[in-house]
Amino acid sequence: MAGKVSLEDRVAIDELMARYCWALDTGDFEGYAATFAEDGWLRHWPQGQCVGREGLKRATDSLWYDKPNHYLGRQHRFSAVLMSPKGENGVRIKAFWSILQHDVETFENRVFGMGTWDTLAVRETDGEWRFASVDVDLWIKGQVPWVGEDRAWKTPPAKAAE
Repeated sequence: MAGKVSLEDRVAIDELMARYCWALDTGDFEGYAATFAEDGWLRHWPQGQCVGREGLKRATDSLWYDKPNHYLGRQHRFSAVLMSPKGENGVRIKAFWSILQHDVETFENRVFGMGTWDTLAVRETDGEWRFASVDVDLWIKGQVPWVGEDRAWKTPPAKAAE
């Protein structure tokens, strides 16, 4: 898979991403888990790294059920999706994401959150694409990706210790 990701693979991975969103946003654990490789993992705040079916179940239980009515009505949206070959059977996916939410108590619609996604999809031996890793970065407390000059910031963010 040198060079670019084929159009056929891009379409298949886009479909995988759509199945991920539909399952996540409708509370379908089996559908959600089916988008991951058997040993695939999700890293999400505050659940941390959640590996395999048990880890994914722990993460979705926390997201969906820790706060009644909190998760209902969400729509995950991806934009500016970049795909690049990774190894022989993988594709690295980087994207911006946002969550639209319909509040089931107030009936208001709003943007719930934003962030970036850094994910590895792999074509498994059955020919299907699944996620080996999904790393979700939530933009909280002003932490947004920026490679430009610090002068874009009124107060530059603190640099991480090296």
